[in-house]
Amino acid sequence: MVKVENKETLRLLTRRFMKMNRARNVIAVIAIMLTSLLFTSIFVGSVSMILSKRATEIKQFMDSSHAIAQNLSEEDAERLQKTIEQDEDVERYGSGIFLGAGMDERFGFSVEVRYADENMAESFNCLPTTGRLPEKENEVALSSTILESLGVTPKIGEEVTLTWEVNPMLKQYKTDTFQICGFWQGDKAVLGQMVWVSEAYAKENRYPVTQKELENGIYNGGKEYSVWYKNLWNLEKKTEKISKAAGFTKAGTGMEVNPAYNLFEEDSFSFSSLIIMILFVILAGYLIIYNIFNISVKTDIRAYGLLKNVGTTGKQLKKIVRMQAWRLSAIGIPIGLLCGYLAGLCMAPSLTADAEISAQAGQTAQAVVSANPLIFLAAALLTLLTVYLSSLQACKMVERVSPVEALRLAEGEQAHRKIKKNTSVTWWGMAVQNVLRNWKKGLIVMLSIALSMVVVNCIVMLVQGYDFDSYRKVRLASDFQLDQMTGSLSNTNFNGITPEIKEILDECPDSAKTGYVYYSEETHKMEPELLKTWEAFADKYEKNWTDYEEQVWKDAKASNTVSVHFLGISESVFDKLEWRGEKCSWDTFKSGNYVLVDYGDKYAEHPVSYYQTCCRMVEDFALL
Repeated sequence: MVKVENKETLRLLTRRFMKMNRARNVIAVIAIMLTSLLFTSIFVGSVSMILSKRATEIKQFMDSSHAIAQNLSEEDAERLQKTIEQDEDVERYGSGIFLGAGMDERFGFSVEVRYADENMAESFNCLPTTGRLPEKENEVALSSTILESLGVTPKIGEEVTLTWEVNPMLKQYKTDTFQICGFWQGDKAVLGQMVWVSEAYAKENRYPVTQKELENGIYNGGKEYSVWYKNLWNLEKKTEKISKAAGFTKAGTGMEVNPAYNLFEEDSFSFSSLIIMILFVILAGYLIIYNIFNISVKTDIRAYGLLKNVGTTGKQLKKIVRMQAWRLSAIGIPIGLLCGYLAGLCMAPSLTADAEISAQAGQTAQAVVSANPLIFLAAALLTLLTVYLSSLQACKMVERVSPVEALRLAEGEQAHRKIKKNTSVTWWGMAVQNVLRNWKKGLIVMLSIALSMVVVNCIVMLVQGYDFDSYRKVRLASDFQLDQMTGSLSNTNFNGITPEIKEILDECPDSAKTGYVYYSEETHKMEPELLKTWEAFADKYEKNWTDYEEQVWKDAKASNTVSVHFLGISESVFDKLEWRGEKCSWDTFKSGNYVLVDYGDKYAEHPVSYYQTCCRMVEDFALL
């Protein structure tokens, strides 16, 4: 037998087979295109979810660096800086000092006075777009939002007077006049506005905070660092290595990974779901394309047998089948990549809805759609892998078939066609006969269709599966909430809703009703019943208190006073309350003779109320 070595002949035969099977080519291209589309749309949607979540949390935490260290004493900061500078994984880092909160009645938002180098200011997304960072003690850089609230024109060289809190416990304040050396457009959606002072001013005027004070919640004067690594691999291990090398062994101290880059949190992106969906797509695509090639090869089996009879080897026949697969892929994959990207583009707003819903009031979720070339490369490679796996069985069939067997198979197929043509049966009966004659093939076809539907259903579930009502029941009683709340009372602005904002909300034409929560912090003299409740509470939990909490309790007992947070509510908020026991009416409550009291430890087995009143509420007002 003479072996044919002419590659051009193989290409010619491939073209001839392509022309013979034009209907097959169309179906195969559609199948490959759909497989490519699914891979691309899944990757575009998944990456968009990750990037949107990251962008939202970077804005929420106001830090774009990979790892952060906050509230450090001078000694700890020196050790950490030496470790960072010696670590080979670190690309660059920034440092800063937190001086205190800006204090001015004209601020309707949180303001923080800090020193930061260029890297630290960049991580806060607060680099001056006009001018520069401060270099002299009398210079300051700040956002246009702060200048507008103070009535100062954003202009280099203008003077601005600022007051900031040196020590929140001692109520010490400092007022200085600075010259503006830089400013940027303030973002009202972030939790705090930054004021940058020079390093010399910060070192001279910072509060000499001790390690004990830092542990007790006084952060004024604490140093902080932002670190960027050379890549995003193993952020946890890199950060843990730096913390241990710097001597931080206690939990919650040292370097921590920026939550925006932590993809493995409980509420973060599910890589297991992505892998399962990819496997489903590969299996569904494999079964569809496998059927197409198998049917095509069996249809042309006589031609393959004749080619083998004239000297074509099984390896060359296999190459002819595979060349057809690659040519069909060259047509289907680019179309699928384009359609998949457009599908991902359309799905992105729905896929990132959880990031938008989870963005707290006062923050803006970022919807990011990625067109990274790696997405298209991965989708194309996985599609090619699917096509390769799908054509393996067809390649083996033509490689092993003998001329005699090919003739027998072809004659058998023709005999079946004659039977079908001459038998007088209904179309439904013919379909049943075809399935029963080769039930394995029928099972594979049905399974491929079922898996394709499963993949589509999974995508629909991702797009429409977020239950907003369930989320709202837990986190939000209304359709929209506006406030200046933070995770800490010390940084929260309870007067963030100015009269001007309230007027706008009241006049909103699309609002059915608007509710308000008013805040006031007062010093309250403890009655015997309240003192008794607090003493019982202290006896139970005092052993777990820090020195700072213990000192606060001793001072409260000595003065017989306690700090009380009063909250006033409007009727719309009152109607949303959940009650324990008998419900109070709005007319009774607004008479001014009653108060609503929360339970101090509402998650305890037996929650205790500090007072017993006619109207009692389950929920803590501070959460409304």
